[in-house]
Order: sequence, then C-alpha cells, then structure tokens
Amino acid sequence: MRIYKEIVEKNKELGGTLVRPSSLHFACDRASYEKNIYKKVAYIIRAIVVDHPFDDFNKTTSIITTKKMFKKEGIICSKEKLAIQVTKIAKRSTKSVIKIERILRKCCPRKK
Repeated sequence: MRIYKEIVEKNKELGGTLVRPSSLHFACDRASYEKNIYKKVAYIIRAIVVDHPFDDFNKTTSIITTKKMFKKEGIICSKEKLAIQVTKIAKRSTKSVIKIERILRKCCPRKK
C-alpha cells in the first residue's frame, strides 16, 4: 500500500511518529478501491484528522497528502482554504466520510 507508506514517511519527515496504525491502514486500504478522488481523500483525512494515528502533525500531514493527491488528479486547491476546512473537521470531530467529501468538493472544486 504505497499511499500508507507515503503518509507515514511524510509525517516522520515533519517530526511525528505513528502510534496508532490501524485506522490509517484501514482508510488507505478502503481508499485504494475508490474511484472518486474526493471520497478517497475523505477516508484518509478522516483517519488522520479524527483518529490521530500520529503523535503530532496530524492536520499538517493530512493537508500535504490531500494537496498531493488532488494535484495528481488536476485539482488545484488553496492550502489556506484546505487548512481552514481541515481544522473545522478536527474541531467538530467530523466522522462522516460523506460530510468530509462534501466539504472537499466545496473547498477544492474540480475545474471545468
């Protein structure tokens, strides 16, 4: 699972440590079967921001990962807008992947 390893490595580069791998592992596995990029990213954001698999830099890791995944799909997203939404997801402890997907679609729309 390449995305799992990339996320763990990015967090390590930031100075964090993986302390609870199960939720992140599940989310990355589930995301690998998704064709919808917004839902794929929603699973990963939920696992990182709500379940806190790392001892530090969870929100930062999710923002960097999201931007990278969206960029591969041609979706350009403002880091500032994304940071605001990720912080709201964290504060509200938004557990619904569907709600997170909707937030992402509004925050980072696909250009037509």
